Amino acid sequence: MSILEDILEHIELTPAQLLAYIDEYEMVQPYDCMIDTARAVVAFCAQDYAKAEKWILCALRKNPVAHQNHFYHALIAKALGKYAVSAKECYIVIHLANQVGAPPAWEGEIKQISCVLNEMVPQLSQEELTNLVTQRNILSSPGLLFPAYYLCDQKRWSVFQNTFLYRDRQKQYNDFVCIEKQSYIDSTNWFFQKIFAQSEDFNAYKLAPAEIWKARKVTQCNVADGGCIFAVAGTAPGQKITISSTQGEPVHIALNVPFVYHYVNMDEAGLLQSAQEFIISKAIPCKEPTQKKKLVLFINVNSISQAYLSQTDFAAMPYTKNFFAKGTVFRNCYSTSEGSHPSESSLHTGLYTTNHHVIYRSSACQFPPDIQTASERFNQEGYFTVLVSGSVGSSPYIGGLRGFDCAKRRVCMGYADYHLVEDVLCFMEAFPKTSQYISVGLFAPHTSVEPEFDGSFNPSMLRQTTLGFRSLYGPRCPSSIIEKYEAALKETDRELNKIYDYILSHYAEDEYVICLCSEHGTSDVADEKYPLQALRTNTVLMLRGGGIPAGISEEYINHIDYLPILTKLAGMNVDFSQHDCVLPRTFGGPGRDYVYTESIYQGQTYKAAVRTDEFECRFESNACTDIDGLIDLSQGYVQKIFSIKTGEEIQDSELAEDFEAIVFDHIKENIKY
Repeated sequence: MSILEDILEHIELTPAQLLAYIDEYEMVQPYDCMIDTARAVVAFCAQDYAKAEKWILCALRKNPVAHQNHFYHALIAKALGKYAVSAKECYIVIHLANQVGAPPAWEGEIKQISCVLNEMVPQLSQEELTNLVTQRNILSSPGLLFPAYYLCDQKRWSVFQNTFLYRDRQKQYNDFVCIEKQSYIDSTNWFFQKIFAQSEDFNAYKLAPAEIWKARKVTQCNVADGGCIFAVAGTAPGQKITISSTQGEPVHIALNVPFVYHYVNMDEAGLLQSAQEFIISKAIPCKEPTQKKKLVLFINVNSISQAYLSQTDFAAMPYTKNFFAKGTVFRNCYSTSEGSHPSESSLHTGLYTTNHHVIYRSSACQFPPDIQTASERFNQEGYFTVLVSGSVGSSPYIGGLRGFDCAKRRVCMGYADYHLVEDVLCFMEAFPKTSQYISVGLFAPHTSVEPEFDGSFNPSMLRQTTLGFRSLYGPRCPSSIIEKYEAALKETDRELNKIYDYILSHYAEDEYVICLCSEHGTSDVADEKYPLQALRTNTVLMLRGGGIPAGISEEYINHIDYLPILTKLAGMNVDFSQHDCVLPRTFGGPGRDYVYTESIYQGQTYKAAVRTDEFECRFESNACTDIDGLIDLSQGYVQKIFSIKTGEEIQDSELAEDFEAIVFDHIKENIKY
């Protein structure tokens, strides 16, 4: 019986007695994440709603996928008169029930939460009601598959566009989503907007390229000083923006089609105004940087295995090998997870999966609000921050836009990588005097080997013409998988070389830092089926630029350690004590004693791989992870230790205890007690 269930069975006791009982329990099980929930329930029953809110928010931070935490948050928010918060939490509870297939034990809570929702809706303002409808639609859409957007009331699919995403009126600028222009002629762009809005096909989102800016709605904007660029979009057909200044006659910009971004280089002070509201982004300064790097570029390529590159001496990626020969290449970098969405969430947040909790393909799972992302760090330092990606792990629905001034989203199932590479080159060329942090996510190697794409995938012309028909279209076999993987690596290498060439011809070595990383490798080219094997989790991490030594590092690191490396190279003084990333010894930091990789999904056994330079420990629970994301060890676990050099299993009880202590310390707040 959990501490929460125990408290609910003895709710007739006084609050003081219940809290004393919880305190005693905490001395025995200090890391049970349900303790905060239990305290919130006691405070709620005592009608101390402020304290109840404090504890339930702590509980949500430790386990945001637990339906009970959202259930009690809804009740507490209602009691505090925070009706919009309560209604949103009600929808999250209902969504989680649908997502995981609610067991019979949830039935009473779902009925109760439905009643609370019916009470809350009439209490909302028109704006709050509109926001709630949007939140409901987003929750009903796959959280990782932005801009897929399900219109619940109409029971049809559309594409999210022409509005703010997660607008917060306390902030001056919020993320305004438009469909990126597909033509120089705006009437054509309007045609695309309407097609996507009216489409009732779920797959339409794959072809909808989104352009998103931190922006606001205004009727006029005064630019006191020149030397900055704005993105602007109209909100009504036939709209005009007038720009006036003391330097000459006013200039009129025709925005005949609404919700298409245009760019205005305000090289002199002036006033932008219109009869109707228009969208205007944050000002992007165009001044030569003084202390900052001109370019910090983070490239995440899905499914590049460092283990495979090491085995083949980079045969399929010669341009990458040559470029990073003048930088640092980590041979023993390991991902935090074997899966794309938890692993990329780790790259954004610098946290392990057990600390960021993004384990469902749901917008109810988001980057922790109290943890600054990589882009937020660079944005605070004054960098123009840009996201160019179609990867699921950077979905705007789960927090992927946090800290980014601008984002270009081209879904990886709809666009080839060369579109994204062209976007990156455009940003570098369009803002040459602006210090930029650009994060780009590429995908080609992933599509080359995944079974889900067999028979329904039309790869690039290069792959189709260079691979024999049996290798490309025939039954899967080890040789054909390797051929397809190598062809995709060559294709990726060719696209990356466009970026390498541009950087070398436009930047001095000390003006830039470029980091190539992967969220995970690939296991498809290996005989072994262990999901956390080296070919799957030994990922690339390569760096080049100012302050980066040339050489191969054998140091064991996790791929999230790129974040303190980049901030140090950019001259930023950042405290990462609340994160799981560590500055490697190669760059003057304390480094790690071991690297940790884990696999945590509802309905599957929990798996972890702990590696040092001598040993690899493989840990696996016998029971499946609970629907609330808690690790069930009630049926025990299996642990095996292997030699890194020979692969032989090691029988050493003292060593086994050391590794067991590492695993239990790592998962202590995620165990089902």
